[in-house]
Amino acid sequence: MLLCAAGVAADAPRFTGRLAVELIDAIDFNHRFRLLEDFGFIDARGKSWIAPRGGIVDDEAVPREFQALMGLPYFAEYRKAAMVHAYFRQQRTQPWQPVHRMLYEAAVAEGVTEWQARVLYAAVYAAGWRWEPPGSSCYRSCHASATSLGWRPDVTAAEIDPVLQWITQSNPALDEIDARLDATIAKPGPHLFAQHK
Repeated sequence: MLLCAAGVAADAPRFTGRLAVELIDAIDFNHRFRLLEDFGFIDARGKSWIAPRGGIVDDEAVPREFQALMGLPYFAEYRKAAMVHAYFRQQRTQPWQPVHRMLYEAAVAEGVTEWQARVLYAAVYAAGWRWEPPGSSCYRSCHASATSLGWRPDVTAAEIDPVLQWITQSNPALDEIDARLDATIAKPGPHLFAQHK
């Protein structure tokens, strides 16, 4: 008797639901939206990232002052990915690193090229919001009274632009991008103060 074992491939990453939003307000170039339906993304590991109906999201995946960086895709190219990312960025219930990785994977699933998604990921990793989920050791050791602990690294576009050029030339893995940015960012936080948002 011949026994054959075949590996079952995980489902491809995909979005679930329909992205339906209503504009709540617009301040300068920032827009805030309310989700009218559940909308989410299922990553390659099968983790479900669901932004529920009624959730509030914005359109600032990349901080405004970094949006002119070389190689970034247009927002319209990764709008779905950005909306799911925005929900989890604002809720801060998951660690910031997996949330930013999800943005990369969702952007690729939405049709952004892998190298542009890597540039997007690097810009968000370097200059976007970071946070400590409630109950983390950072809360227990020095921020027990804080209701939310979020910050953005103190970094300039000029500091991260060489990293983005390296990404477009070398197409490195995400772990390599993390290491290069960690070596580049002199003040990653969280103790930068003026951290509230």
